[in-house]
Amino acid sequence: MYLRILYIDRIGVVHDITAILAKRRMNIVSMEVEKNKIYLECQSVPIQQCKDCIAELSRITGIQKIDEISAMPCKERAEQLDAILTSVHDGILSVNPDGLITQYNPAAARILNLPVKKVIGKPLEAALFKNLLIQETLQTGCQYHNREVYIDGGNSYCVVSTIPLKNNDNEVVGVVALIRDTQEVRSLMNNMTASLPMTFADIPYASAVMRQVVNQARRYAASDSTVLIRGETGTGKELFARALHSSSTRAGAAFVPINCAAIPETLLESELFGYARGAFTGAAKGGKPGMFELANGGTLFLDEVGEVSAHLQVKLLRVLQEKRVRRVGSTKEVAVDVRIIAATNRNLEDMVADKIFREDLYYRLNVIPLLIPPLRERFEDIQLLGELFLKHFAEKLHNPVQGFSAAALQRLQDYNWPGNVRELKNSIERSVNLVDGTLVQPEHIFLGRLSGSQTAPPSVQFEKYQTLEERLAEVEVVILKETLRRFRSSRRMGAVLGLSHTAVLKKLRKYDFSLD
Repeated sequence: MYLRILYIDRIGVVHDITAILAKRRMNIVSMEVEKNKIYLECQSVPIQQCKDCIAELSRITGIQKIDEISAMPCKERAEQLDAILTSVHDGILSVNPDGLITQYNPAAARILNLPVKKVIGKPLEAALFKNLLIQETLQTGCQYHNREVYIDGGNSYCVVSTIPLKNNDNEVVGVVALIRDTQEVRSLMNNMTASLPMTFADIPYASAVMRQVVNQARRYAASDSTVLIRGETGTGKELFARALHSSSTRAGAAFVPINCAAIPETLLESELFGYARGAFTGAAKGGKPGMFELANGGTLFLDEVGEVSAHLQVKLLRVLQEKRVRRVGSTKEVAVDVRIIAATNRNLEDMVADKIFREDLYYRLNVIPLLIPPLRERFEDIQLLGELFLKHFAEKLHNPVQGFSAAALQRLQDYNWPGNVRELKNSIERSVNLVDGTLVQPEHIFLGRLSGSQTAPPSVQFEKYQTLEERLAEVEVVILKETLRRFRSSRRMGAVLGLSHTAVLKKLRKYDFSLD
């Protein structure tokens, strides 16, 4: 039976209670004494005997009330603590003054990859927990907050915070450690800071060639193979990379982009692979995970991969082959599960031929090639994209502009857009800032460089006598050559030059120009 006895404190009250139980030959299993409360756990007895015992105990001087309860407080606290430790997602580990492990919840067992039965009651060293900073806290009383440490048994990293437990004399009598899985911490960070996911439905197009590319990419998304996205600058390679990730089985994990051309070579290695504690002067105390670790379980987007140096190409190839990464300054290798999507606007085949880019790395990256066509090869998309950008910037800049005049739209369609979609977007933003009415006019559209953008007129040599017809023919050749370079279509050339489709073909044949 379990009893709770409320009493007025006096010397001898516990003695009187135990004397009655001893006289009745009732064994006391456990007892807890608090201020003005005594909790008793006694052997089970018949109901009537229990009532007679309670009645006799009630007659003791100072006893105010006796109630039967369902369990001892210590048992209730233990059950509550066990429920809490089992339900929390973070690992919790505690040790006593001798360094013996007293608490170890299932989350800790999962993160540290050691079962509870092999840990509880064991010293820290025997349980292989040398790197968790618990021993340091136990010896010095120092508290550590969110320090990343390497787990030998788990062959990975975790984030540890330690709290020293002190008595009234400020002596350390134990330590509680909070352990977090680094992958879960990074996933939480990614969910809180990442932009909205980009899907294939968010990529606007009207052209048949883009429809074909998007359909190809949709099929590639279902695979876990490496994708190499090729295309000129400004064609939207990162948009496709994000859409590939969002449509894959890894959509719930992190998408980590890194521009290999934007980071100096001396820093790119540590950004990609991370670094260990003390790897170099100025390194963070606990080290730092690299992009491969941050993307573990998700997708790593290597933009401008053609700019990676020969030294890093070797390390990158090793990670792709072994699926393991070693931080700068560390001897530990960590397994990573990452899908690679790479992108470049360079001709990697020429770079391989020139021994600038490793051939084996090229084949590792070029498993699934995806070519994004330039804007000049998808004429039908110019109006669609222009109108979308116009609407976006009109709302953003609070401008009542509603569309393009026919002449302005023709001006957009006649330009070859060497900067592709990015250049088109910037041009539309500039136009919205300039327009006063409801329509964008040709004078609001600035194409090419703002200064010095006028092409110098073709030069005519006067070293020998030429007729006017011969001189005009030379100028015509220059004009045709430049227009053909920008617009690989006789219809587009005709629209720009004010000629019919057949007239353009006739002139091309006249000067032996080919559209191929």
